[in-house]
Amino acid sequence: MIESEFKRIKQKIQNIDPHRWWGDDYDVRFYLLHKLKKLENQKILDIGGGIGIITSELHKSNFRINLDSSFDDLLKSKSIVDPEVETICASMTHLPFLNEKFDSIICANILEVAKSLDIKYNNINQNLSSNSFPNIESVLSESNRIMTKNGKLFVTTPNNEYFQGEKMNYSELKNSLEKFFSNFSLWFYNSYPRISKKYRKLNFANIFPKFLAKINSDEDIFKKMLKPDGGFNKYSVWFYAEAVKNSA
Repeated sequence: MIESEFKRIKQKIQNIDPHRWWGDDYDVRFYLLHKLKKLENQKILDIGGGIGIITSELHKSNFRINLDSSFDDLLKSKSIVDPEVETICASMTHLPFLNEKFDSIICANILEVAKSLDIKYNNINQNLSSNSFPNIESVLSESNRIMTKNGKLFVTTPNNEYFQGEKMNYSELKNSLEKFFSNFSLWFYNSYPRISKKYRKLNFANIFPKFLAKINSDEDIFKKMLKPDGGFNKYSVWFYAEAVKNSA
């Protein structure tokens, strides 16, 4: 994905709904798209896909479904963004599919939404090591159920160490994944520091990737942005994870 691709996707989102812009040029969802664009001839489900930006960018040999609870978003997805993407209006915690139907499932910035619902309705299971969130677990459990054997789940979500709010932290994400997937990898994405909560554009997390873009390829920048799980709560802007359903 070259710089012009970033600009094209930015403009695409702004033309449809300016309030949906992902944020910085090297938002983790650009890295996700970089990985997903390699998929062909698969059945792919995007849970909470909104207006369908991600599914619209995937190879057309794939059977693509955008699932969301917002009828208005799905209407934009089908009528404006990409009519070839199938749309289903449903809850992310109760997926209306039979078992083992999808090769790849996308959860792009949706687990933190599930967490916010649990917080809103005081639906949290507290324990000594890390709180657990029933809605997050439902999303992951349902994803595992409808994935084919050796299917893959792709996850992006903000790191609360950076946002300092009600996003997911390292322990919450790792413990949630462990409950449903024995085979997964977790990365920290964009660990450049935040120096100002008020002025986002002045943060190194925003400045450094743009500087690197002047002298590096996107592939090199993505490699610099990704840090493997070191077994501790490391600072980053985002988490990126991939989980594989066991064949047994």
